[in-house]
Amino acid sequence: MKYKKIFTDSIKIAGLFVVLTAGCAYFNTFYNAQNYYRQGMKSVVNDTLKQDSEFFDKTIEKTTAVIVKYSRSRYVDDALFMMGASYYYKGDYSRALEKLDFLLVNYPESKFYDDALYYRGLAYYQQGKFAQAIISLKEAQLSKQFRVKSLVILCLVYFKENNYGALADVARELLQERIETKDRRWLLQLLGNAQFNQKLFSEALQTFNELLSVTRVEVDERQLKLKIAEIYLEMGEYEKCEDFLQGQEDPEFKSMLADLNVKLGNTMKARDIYLEVGINNYTEIAAEAFYKLAELLREEDSLEHAIAYYDSSVTRAPMSEYGITAKKVADVLRRIDILTKETENIDRAQFLLAETYFVDFNDPETAVREYVKVYENFPNSDWAPKALYAQLWITAHVFKNDSLTDILIDDLLVSYPSSEYAESAKNMFSKRRSEFPPED
Repeated sequence: MKYKKIFTDSIKIAGLFVVLTAGCAYFNTFYNAQNYYRQGMKSVVNDTLKQDSEFFDKTIEKTTAVIVKYSRSRYVDDALFMMGASYYYKGDYSRALEKLDFLLVNYPESKFYDDALYYRGLAYYQQGKFAQAIISLKEAQLSKQFRVKSLVILCLVYFKENNYGALADVARELLQERIETKDRRWLLQLLGNAQFNQKLFSEALQTFNELLSVTRVEVDERQLKLKIAEIYLEMGEYEKCEDFLQGQEDPEFKSMLADLNVKLGNTMKARDIYLEVGINNYTEIAAEAFYKLAELLREEDSLEHAIAYYDSSVTRAPMSEYGITAKKVADVLRRIDILTKETENIDRAQFLLAETYFVDFNDPETAVREYVKVYENFPNSDWAPKALYAQLWITAHVFKNDSLTDILIDDLLVSYPSSEYAESAKNMFSKRRSEFPPED
C-alpha cells in the first residue's frame, strides 16, 4: 500500500507539472505576442505605419499560436484584435477585416470591441469601401475612446467620396471638441479645400483665413496665402487680391501680382514686375516670368525683344516647362524674323510665314491674313493658288464659314482653274457643289 500511494502521488505531481508547464507556455506565448505588438506600435503615428516593422509579423505568428493551441482561453479576443490590427498595419486589409469581424461577431463583450470597430472602419477606408467604413466609424464614434478619432476618419471618408455637405457637418462638430492645434489646422485645411471644390469661395476664404491665423510655419503660411490669393481671383475680386499681394516679397507672389495686372489691363506694370522677378531669381519662377514677359511683347509685335526674353527664360531653367516651350517659340520667331526680312523669293517667304503661324503657333486667323497677302500681292506666283487653297481649307474646316467657303471655291476655280489645287477643291467639295465652272 505504501508503494501504491507513492506511485499515485507521483502521477499527480507529474500531471500537475504538465499543467503548470502548459500554462507557462500559454502565458509566454501570449506575453510575447503582446510585447511584439507594443514594439510594432512604436512605428505607428496617427494610425499610419511610418516604417516597415517585423514586429507585426511576429505578433501574427504568436497570436495564431494562442488561437490555435488555446482556443478556449480568455485571451482569444485579445489575440484576435492584435492579429487584425497587425494585418491592417501590414496593408493586408482583407485578412484584417476577417479577424476583426470574427471578434465582433463572437466576442461582443470584449474590451476590444470598440477598437475592432474603429480598425474595421480604417480597413474599409483603405479599401475604398466608403459605405462600410462610415457604418463602422459611426458605431465606433459612440465610444468615448474613439469618438474624436472616428470623426477625423469620417471627414476623410466624406472628402474622398465628395460628400462635402456631410464633411462640413462632421467638421463643425469636431471643431467644438478639444482637439490639438495641429489637428485643428489639418481639419480647417480639409474643410477649406472642400468648400473651394464646391466653389463656395466666400466660405473657403473665411476658413483659410482662420487657418492662417493659427499657422506659424513659414512654408505653410506661404501656401495658405497663395490659396487665399487664388480664391480672390476665382471670385473676380481683383482689387482685393492686389491689396492682399502688395508688399509680398516672395517671387511667386510677385509673379501672381503681375498676372493680376495683366487681367486688369495694366500691362506696363505687369511687365515691370515680370522683369523684376526674372532678373532677381534663377529658378523656374524666373523662367516663367521671362516667358510671360516675352508673350506680352510678342502680342505687341516687338519681335526682337520677345526673342530676347524667351532666351532669358531658357537660360534660367532650360529643362522646365516654360524653358522648353520658350526655346521652341524663340526658334519659330527667329524663323519668322528671317522670313519677314527676305528680299528674294518674297512670295515663297510670305507663304512659309503663313504656314508657320498656322502649324507652329496654331493661329489660323493670322495665318489666313498672311495667306491672303500671297495671292493678292503675287497673283501670278506658283504659291498663289496654294495660298488660296490653304485659306479655303481653314475657312471650311476650322472656321466652318459656309458662305465664305463657297466664295473661296469660286475664286480658286476662276482664278486658277488649271491648278492642282482647283482639282483638289473639286474633289474635296464635290458633295457640297453639284456644279462647278467648266474647264477651259
